[in-house]
Amino acid sequence: MIQDILKGLDPVQRKAVEQMNGPVLIVAGAGSGKTRVLTSRIAYMLEMGVDPSRILALTFTKKAAGEMKDRISQMVGQRKAWRLAMGTFHSVFIRFLREYASVLGYPSTFTIYDTSDSETLLKRIIKEKGLDEKTYKVREVRNRISAAKNNLVTPKAYRNNPAALEKDRHSDKPKIVDIYEAYQNAMKASGVMDFDDILLNMNILLVLSKDACRSISERFDYILVDEYQDTNMAQYIILKTLSKTKKNICVVGDDSQSIYGFRGARIENILNFRRDFPSAVVFRLERNYRSTRNIVSAANSVIEKNQGRIEKKCFSEGEDGAKIHIIHSADPESEARDVVSSISSRLMLDKAAYSDFAILYRTNAQSKSLEEALRRRNIPYRIYSGNSFFERAEVKDMISYMKLTVNHSDDESFRRVVNKPARAIGDTSVQRLSAVAKKNGKTLFEAAYLDDSILMEGGLRGAAIGHIRSFCEIISKATAASQSEDAYAVAALLADSSGLYVSYRSDTSVESQSRAANIEELVNSAKIFVDDARGEYIENYMADHDEIEDIDDVDMSSFKAPGLSDFLENIALLTAVDSTSKEEDASNKVAMMTVHTAKGLEFPFVYITGMEEELFPTFGVNDSPSDLEEERRLFYVALTRAEKAAVLSFADRRMRMGEYKDHAPSRFIREIDPKYIDNPLSKEDFEIDDEEGLDDPYGWGYRGRGYGSSGYGRGEARYGKAVSDRYSAKGAYPQKSSFSRPSSQSASKPAAGASSNTSIPKGAKPLSQLRPSSPGKPSQPRHTDDSDFTRLSPSQVAPGTKVEHNRFGYGTIESVSKVKDSTRVKILFDNGELKEIILEYAKMRLA
Repeated sequence: MIQDILKGLDPVQRKAVEQMNGPVLIVAGAGSGKTRVLTSRIAYMLEMGVDPSRILALTFTKKAAGEMKDRISQMVGQRKAWRLAMGTFHSVFIRFLREYASVLGYPSTFTIYDTSDSETLLKRIIKEKGLDEKTYKVREVRNRISAAKNNLVTPKAYRNNPAALEKDRHSDKPKIVDIYEAYQNAMKASGVMDFDDILLNMNILLVLSKDACRSISERFDYILVDEYQDTNMAQYIILKTLSKTKKNICVVGDDSQSIYGFRGARIENILNFRRDFPSAVVFRLERNYRSTRNIVSAANSVIEKNQGRIEKKCFSEGEDGAKIHIIHSADPESEARDVVSSISSRLMLDKAAYSDFAILYRTNAQSKSLEEALRRRNIPYRIYSGNSFFERAEVKDMISYMKLTVNHSDDESFRRVVNKPARAIGDTSVQRLSAVAKKNGKTLFEAAYLDDSILMEGGLRGAAIGHIRSFCEIISKATAASQSEDAYAVAALLADSSGLYVSYRSDTSVESQSRAANIEELVNSAKIFVDDARGEYIENYMADHDEIEDIDDVDMSSFKAPGLSDFLENIALLTAVDSTSKEEDASNKVAMMTVHTAKGLEFPFVYITGMEEELFPTFGVNDSPSDLEEERRLFYVALTRAEKAAVLSFADRRMRMGEYKDHAPSRFIREIDPKYIDNPLSKEDFEIDDEEGLDDPYGWGYRGRGYGSSGYGRGEARYGKAVSDRYSAKGAYPQKSSFSRPSSQSASKPAAGASSNTSIPKGAKPLSQLRPSSPGKPSQPRHTDDSDFTRLSPSQVAPGTKVEHNRFGYGTIESVSKVKDSTRVKILFDNGELKEIILEYAKMRLA
């Protein structure tokens, strides 16, 4: 088994896997197989006899944790893999915080605020304090508070920090500390935490309670961390604390891909790992298995300009591949047309699918002209962004009902839905109830049941009191049901009893029907969540009991169906990557996204647009060397997403504040060694001030031309002919009859919802992958994502039917039987294993 685990690893990867003990730093370049090394390392430790429950593996996304557990299960079997303590930082730390909630003064059932919840509360606090909302912009205030928490600064510490207070005064926001304090007090009174609180409170717990610190630390012999370059100060301190005694900590990351400084990530964490752990063994994974030699070499020539980095020289042993191509256009509209023309040509010449292409940009605002150009050419596309299904108003309303059911103290959820649908409870009534609650030290829910005389003294009338209490009764009944019913049963009850679903369904307008469908989708996702948990329990039980061969013999007495609080936690912990990943939409479309969103993904053909000074790198980076280096790392990430070919595009001018401004090509184009570009720019194309002190690989000797709007009168694209020759704007447009579209999408119109990043394809299951699957031993390697698998209906299967299971691989159905309310199928898999599977739980497809 150990030889199977090590098989196929290159020498450096193998050494990194075998170095079990002590601190280990694995510097993993782009495309170097870091996930394989990390999963092989864990599998190796398990085969060497380490108890799975003694291994703590931390990731940044649920998707990453699920994929890793999937791979480990394939290596060592499901029995060992399912007992690993593996998950995201937040999901793992929440378990400890619930366990020790009383130490921190929180209920163990605390709920979690997402970004919009936090901003709603902050907006109310700013208004209540009579502060100017234009000065104290909610998003800026939230970011300031988030930064404080990520650096372990509590409101009290903030108030005692002269530098922080001076910074706020300098920016004309001296009351941020007061807002922060009120925000924390309001959340604690409501029994809620935001994402940053999870990390802050975990640190507080480890300091405040020596017993908790010792107990948690002693549970794990080994700690492994993925994407270590993205950790912030709070995560860094937690990891140092938990690994202080045993020092068996292994971190994997790439300093060259540290691009989340604006979120609090500290590149210093990975750069200084050897300082923190002097005995650390360092492994450099430098071979790129993803991209061609030209792409890897071009990326190296740029990133080596950074001073703050760990020395490594990535290389590829693949083919040379196409050189980097540059598209030079007059304006954003021309740029979009040229980019789409290039994609059209590659679709035909390379026989590529739409999904082989990604268009990346620095800011979301750049997508408009690109979308229009794609629609004109009837090319289906999908925008990947942080705006997910869960941000829709009706979905958030339904989630607020769920939150209030779990936590009656959640005042913000109370405010959001007390009059949705309309119950004749106006804003004035809610304000008066809020004043009464504040005066009496009660939550809004508690205040609703105060003596009528107290409520009437606060200005509430009898009718309003009755309506508010009727609303509270709806919540109370759902809370009572949640004590014995699973997440789906309570979600369905709330959808009906709240009137929210019925109110939308009874309105025949397209918009209301769509909102009703979204609520139904949310409730359905709760059903899938519960079913997945049940199916996972059955699979894990059978894997742990070799003597059990029939599903009917599985002891379900210890199975506890996930409740509403579990479902809410799962939703709350979804990251942008989890909810907008490449695999979410299995249809064949061109991907469009910011470079930040693209991290971790890969595509055969990548177009990086808007490669201009003041856009990429973004405006103002010259004021900070560290910011410029992060922008360079961001470009490095963009370039290394490409497998076969990368195209860079820029425009001579772009509209800023209502008027066109000329911009020079990005310095990052100039930093690429010209020998890796098939059409290097000429001297005149750059207008770069010599005082910037940038390298001059072309040997042109810049003379400080500046960014003057007169420039060279660049109204026309200098490379119009080059672009025309290679991606002919006239002759290279593929005719409709010249190639067949791989998707079933009509070629005569854009894909449904293509212009919107919030549309959900018919039949989509937005929550179907919330809980990482526990895969079994496959009959042959999987080659598609879970999103391609569904639950087959009984009418689709019969003896002799060929199927593919998402975990066990290919097989043939031998028998189909009906047992009570379930359909049982016995499948002989290609590896010789005969398994009986409950059809309603299995994720399969017809082979």
